[in-house]
Amino acid sequence: MQSSAATNERNVILLAGIGRFGAHFFELMFPTLAVTLASDTGAPIERVLGWSFLGYLMFGLGAVPFGILAERIGARVLIISGIFGMGIFAIGAGESNHGTALAICFAGMGLFASIHYPVGTAFISRSFASPGRALAINGIFGNLAIALTPVAVAALCDRVGWRTTFGMVGYTACALAVACAFLRIDEIPGERRDLAAMQRRAPAARSANLFVLLLAAAALAGIAYRGSTLIHPAYFGERVSSLSFGATTSLVYLLGIGGQYLAGMLADRHDLRWLYFGFHAVSLPALIGMAAVAEVPLVVLASLFVFFSLGMQPIEDSLVAHVTPQRWRVSAYGLKYSLTLGVGSLAVWIVDWATAHRDLSFAILCLAGVLFLQLAVIAIFLSLSWGREFRNTDDAADTRSTLAAI
Repeated sequence: MQSSAATNERNVILLAGIGRFGAHFFELMFPTLAVTLASDTGAPIERVLGWSFLGYLMFGLGAVPFGILAERIGARVLIISGIFGMGIFAIGAGESNHGTALAICFAGMGLFASIHYPVGTAFISRSFASPGRALAINGIFGNLAIALTPVAVAALCDRVGWRTTFGMVGYTACALAVACAFLRIDEIPGERRDLAAMQRRAPAARSANLFVLLLAAAALAGIAYRGSTLIHPAYFGERVSSLSFGATTSLVYLLGIGGQYLAGMLADRHDLRWLYFGFHAVSLPALIGMAAVAEVPLVVLASLFVFFSLGMQPIEDSLVAHVTPQRWRVSAYGLKYSLTLGVGSLAVWIVDWATAHRDLSFAILCLAGVLFLQLAVIAIFLSLSWGREFRNTDDAADTRSTLAAI
């Protein structure tokens, strides 16, 4: 019985992890492919990046409805369908002409990728009485995808071209989906969890106004993050000569991943509000500096920006837990991710406009302006919550580890 339960938990982690890896892979694949696409098609880089708008929009908008659908048909079916759907549309992208057809295929990939944030996290949470370690492993799958995708995709493009790259990735995803269908998984209902312990983790300070401000800050952060992921491969290709743009992008994200672990430790010791402000305050000058440097200094500043802009995630998610009641927690996270990823897709148009008028360095300064607005929103959040403390408490240890992994 214990062995059967252990096997079930292992299969849940494996399925959710593959879905998480795939979602991040497809999320970061296009900005790397865009460099090759622009060269092959003769289209300016800003137009090529513009083809990704619908994909990133659907990546955000699908989070809430897929979370609701998972309650009706189950997480396992949706996660497998998401992996298979991403594969099918990737195959279609490899067979399509550039422009509108490619944009539609990327929209399909974004829609199926959106399954894995809300559904995969909820799947793990329901399958484990103490899901923190499992969610940490799930986070590692995502972090690996962030670091490996640029260099892997760039290497494939160099050898076989963008069409075959899409095809190879697509067929691999479809094969993984079929293999995952053979994983034996018992979708453990939420009633088996220790609900009494969960109820004890009540937020210290709930406020609709604070939640709205936090959503606004998260949405602005989504624009800055999405814009930077779009710009990095092409920008590194222009300004870093010692490494390929794919290898440089992977190196930057690999160095930056450690920010989440630092934030997870700090979130257990300090006021979350000031950590949230501090992480973004440090990332702003790093982003501004990226517009003026090249070579090694650019890699250092880009890594610093990614370190703090990615690192703030467990802090941000902890703050959501503090300003929302337990019964609305899943919906609150779904709404936050939907706004972060959906509104973040506007970065495509910001980058398009900025590069059309000047260049990629100007686009980076525009994103810095967005980040400055976010700091202003966080400052308002701080002023409205003055006199309170937002800290993770000892009786919410599982919640802390869970948030740090997301």
